Amino acid sequence: MSRAKENELTLPDLPEKLATRIEEQSRELENGDTIVGNGESQLTSEHPVSVVEYFLSVNVDDWADWTYKDYSYDLTRFLEYCEYVDIDDLSELSSRDLVGFKQWRKKDGNIGLATLHGQLANIRVLIRWCEQVEIVDEGVADKIELPDLDPSDIVSYTRITSKQAQEIVDYYDQFEYVPREFAEFALIWGVLCRLGGVRSLDLESYNREEGYIELEHRPDEETPLKNGESEVEGEGGERKINLPDWLCDILNRYIDGTGDPEHPKRIEVEDEYGRKPLFTTKYGRVSESTLRRDLYRVTQPCRRGQECPHEMDPDECDARTNNNLLSRCLSAVSPHPVRRGGICHQLKQGVSKDTICERADVSRKVLNKHYDLRTKEEARQQRRNELRKHLEGYEEPTHETRTGIQEQIPLLGDIVSAQDKVNTALKHNAARAQACKAVAGYIVFVALISFNFGLMGIGFDPIAWELVLNL
Repeated sequence: MSRAKENELTLPDLPEKLATRIEEQSRELENGDTIVGNGESQLTSEHPVSVVEYFLSVNVDDWADWTYKDYSYDLTRFLEYCEYVDIDDLSELSSRDLVGFKQWRKKDGNIGLATLHGQLANIRVLIRWCEQVEIVDEGVADKIELPDLDPSDIVSYTRITSKQAQEIVDYYDQFEYVPREFAEFALIWGVLCRLGGVRSLDLESYNREEGYIELEHRPDEETPLKNGESEVEGEGGERKINLPDWLCDILNRYIDGTGDPEHPKRIEVEDEYGRKPLFTTKYGRVSESTLRRDLYRVTQPCRRGQECPHEMDPDECDARTNNNLLSRCLSAVSPHPVRRGGICHQLKQGVSKDTICERADVSRKVLNKHYDLRTKEEARQQRRNELRKHLEGYEEPTHETRTGIQEQIPLLGDIVSAQDKVNTALKHNAARAQACKAVAGYIVFVALISFNFGLMGIGFDPIAWELVLNL
């Protein structure tokens, strides 16, 4: 891309690693011959970074924000691989290199089959475009084999459990101060916010007096919400979310601090639009990449005083000591599994699906497919509990149920049970069969007499029972 056009083209929300690569490469490759151009920008090099930058720039207006971000992150992984194997000219790319990328990504223990499928699919789109502009030989894209997926691969079950979340809350609750990463975690877990929603919050978005936060869609100020805005209640990403008391307490302590300069607290700063973000760094509003690192950090077991379940020494583990490698911890999770775990937790606690759909900004179809991980028995029990609040006849059933006759004559069930025991004994002692039958017959006779007494209203006074037993 020419240097003259560099300042005119602003690509939104590039991953930090990709932005750094583009900045470094643009200085070295600005004087090359034009390979292809669209009137606004030109591609002057077949270097992987230059090709990816141009590819993103010509599609940015045609893609939704989430599509653009998806390609940005996936193609950043592709550029990392190109650096790993020293590919600096995409015209030399072969199907063997793409097989190598697939194997290289599989070595990452945190990548799921569906994620790998998505990355390979996006890279195939890039390579097919490279074929059209004659950077890569025809047919290379078709040789990218995507892994087969079944429904269990498409639906991710990775989530933080209720026990793990409670351990994190209990650990940080022992301190007077609240670090930023814990406040972010609490919002995602407690009220099911997305990463973008947490990042979009300003200080004034939090209403202390009434205990709620308000999410607003502001794409022109770099804080968009996934589903945008809507004038209809319950539609779009804009909404007000009630907060529980414990979460308000966490936000208050994060904002106010303890007065000790050694304790972390919210940094007073404005972003470039004059807004006061709720979650800040000394440079302004927290970035998405920083938010992800915060969640990886707070969900590592060793950071809440527990032993490493993977038998690693925390002092020597790169996933703890290197901020760029936090995701390599096999127990750490990104923001979305925290949100998924929060939704699953609230479903199991009996919160209605309608309420969760509105709070989490998800459709019922998506909720059922991706978040409702309850067993059928758990769901049935919760429906009974909910029905009990509104309708009669749904009380917990007792283990011992009595028929109408047994309610009139409580001892009848015991008598019949005794007869069953006698019949069982007959199988083991044939010699005493006749005697046992006589006993059983007598018991039945007593039961019938008792039943007749009940019908006549005589009741079960001692004299009546003595009369029966003396017959």
